[in-house]
Amino acid sequence: MSTPKAPSLATLAHLSNALSTFRLTTPPTTSTLTTIRHASHQAQGRANGAKDGAGKRLGAKKSGGEYVIPGNILFKQRGTHWFPGDNCFMGRDHTIHAGLPGYVRYYRDPLRHPKRKYIGIVFEKEQVLPQPPHAARRRMLGMLAYQAPTPPTPPTTPSPEPSSTTPSSKSRNATSVTLPPTKRNPTGLHLELSQGYQYRQSNFEIGLSGDKKEEHALLRGKTTRALPDYKKGDRFAAWRKRALRVARGRERGVMGRGGKGKGGGKKVN
Repeated sequence: MSTPKAPSLATLAHLSNALSTFRLTTPPTTSTLTTIRHASHQAQGRANGAKDGAGKRLGAKKSGGEYVIPGNILFKQRGTHWFPGDNCFMGRDHTIHAGLPGYVRYYRDPLRHPKRKYIGIVFEKEQVLPQPPHAARRRMLGMLAYQAPTPPTPPTTPSPEPSSTTPSSKSRNATSVTLPPTKRNPTGLHLELSQGYQYRQSNFEIGLSGDKKEEHALLRGKTTRALPDYKKGDRFAAWRKRALRVARGRERGVMGRGGKGKGGGKKVN
């Protein structure tokens, strides 16, 4: 077996020249490495493991005909599968509660809504829902709504007109009060009993009280007005009257503060 011979120096020189020529004719190529990072955990419910939490305990809590008290839970639900009927109310999470003590009824009311289902409370065990139209509404303690009989009205006598000859003492009966004349009310007052069980003047009479005072003052040769020559509809006179009223208010305020205001006056008794 013959041993391989080493290439000569001339052969090696020719190979070196050929490689250098190949490097010059071939353009250099650049390679870029791209790294992609995948999610370490898939963001879906199936990949995160099945959830098997506790149940929400939805459904009916009281059966039909069962006695309940106010506040008892009748039905827990998500959404409005059942609606509150008579004497019931719905909470913020659509839970239906009992509003009054009684017996539970599950029913439908086509006249109220053709498709809704209701839960109501009745006061008697034999009572059914919905109630017939125009039926007497049931009340607690077994009472029914009815129209109370009207008591006979006593014959009314005409009330005396207030005059200057009104007695000095106060007189009172069941429906009216007569007050004697005073400095503020020269004609006296005749008060009728109102619906709120109060003896008071009507708003119309209160509005006319200023004109009546002015009439009585004119009979004595005096006046109660700040501007005697004031006429209704005179805007300039109304402006002067308002300015005079504001000035009097400021003067009373300064006098009442003991001279602490801008006027520097002292309180006068």
